[in-house]
Amino acid sequence: MELISEGADRISAMKNREVERQMNIQRKQESKKSISAANEQLDFFEKTFNEKISFIEAMLKKSQTLSKNELPEHFNIISKEILVVQKYVAASNLFLCNYYLQKCQSTLQALSIRAKELENNLLPKKKFGFKNKIKLKDEDNSQGMDLVDFSNKPQNGSLSSSKVHDNNIECGFYDSANKVLSLCPDQVAKKDVSLEKLSNCKVYLKGFPSTLHLNNLDNCRIFSGPVSTSIFAENCNNSTLVIACQQLRLHSSQNIEIYLHVTSRAIMEDCSKVAVAPYNWRYENIDQHFLDAGLDKQVNNWRCIDDFNWLNAERHSPNWREMEQEKRVIDWNQ
Repeated sequence: MELISEGADRISAMKNREVERQMNIQRKQESKKSISAANEQLDFFEKTFNEKISFIEAMLKKSQTLSKNELPEHFNIISKEILVVQKYVAASNLFLCNYYLQKCQSTLQALSIRAKELENNLLPKKKFGFKNKIKLKDEDNSQGMDLVDFSNKPQNGSLSSSKVHDNNIECGFYDSANKVLSLCPDQVAKKDVSLEKLSNCKVYLKGFPSTLHLNNLDNCRIFSGPVSTSIFAENCNNSTLVIACQQLRLHSSQNIEIYLHVTSRAIMEDCSKVAVAPYNWRYENIDQHFLDAGLDKQVNNWRCIDDFNWLNAERHSPNWREMEQEKRVIDWNQ
């Protein structure tokens, strides 16, 4: 009986060793498959990443061959492409090692800096001013500001030649404080408009400009009719923008409320404390101006904002938020 028992034990031990050996083989096979899958995933990522980087570099090289009218849209595409790759890298961080992740992020940062420098060189900041201003008394102005109107500007234009140099800006306001400023539809229709270096001003642009440039605004309220292409805003602080456009690019701005109508996706960079709500300004003929600008009133992506400083695709950027319903202005005429 003892011999039978010892034989059974040996058989059982052999079976256990065989089971263990098979499990080890299975674990090794699974490990190889996992490594192989990870390598295939990494190879695919690397190929896709390099293709996208090569495409962006080709776009940057192409910038030198385009006209100034083509450049704003061209650089907007480049910015979107960089953002797409940034999100792709962020979404792939589960299988990328820290070294490779940092390498990709450094490449994108350098590419973004190159794009910005090239844009600044090819599209320098618009600097302009006005002369022959005609000040009108505004009986409805409860804040005692001056209403500045350019309906009687001279035929040779109200732009100062010392401020305008090699750019397409056709009208706007420059270097003003504590004023109510306005331009009528005939003055802004299909034109490049710029508002720059304004402090504590209210600006009303009724009509459909081609582009709108906002720069160095502090404690201002800007109301604009539908802009047929892009709005470029930079260094705008402690202000409210009530704007409609095809594309919005917001840079280096803080503490901004934006009542927005945008038919593509808005882009922001180096911004914080931005609150957004849907566009709600009304004035006479605004529906016709939307048609003239080619903007669809039924398509408003005011919630779709891409933040270049936030790479986490799974979490919302802390730099902007939807404005609380109870804090939104309902009627701007009150």
